[in-house]
Amino acid sequence: MSRIPTLIIGTRRDWRDPIGWLLRILVAVLFVLFSLGKFNSDPHGEWFRIFARIGFGQWFRIATGVIELVGGLLFLLPGTARFAALPLAATMLGAALAQLTVLGHPVWAIIPIALLVLVVIVGFRDPSLDDTIATLQQRRANRTSVTATKPRA
Repeated sequence: MSRIPTLIIGTRRDWRDPIGWLLRILVAVLFVLFSLGKFNSDPHGEWFRIFARIGFGQWFRIATGVIELVGGLLFLLPGTARFAALPLAATMLGAALAQLTVLGHPVWAIIPIALLVLVVIVGFRDPSLDDTIATLQQRRANRTSVTATKPRA
């Protein structure tokens, strides 16, 4: 029973990770802002027209908005970011495929692909790797300084 709070809110290391917080907040803000535009039911609105061209109906626009809104909010907590990354990544993959095939704008597919990469990197980022990389860089710097100060025979 004690693992459930850790799965939701994350570990102590996750909470003391400022880079992780900044990245998760960035992703959360982006997806919450994108989702809010999808709830506009104006037939002249951009998202209304895009989803009409996709052809699944306007329920799909609302469902996509809900996935992005809930996923963006879940991305804030370190423990739920990985769970939120899966539906958000799937949504961005679908958006990229829609841009490439149905909508016929291959250049615009760059945006959902970039968001897909961002979601995967931030969602599955391990803060302990930062310490490992810093330790390896410190060891390399120490080795370099030791070999530089050794007299050559």
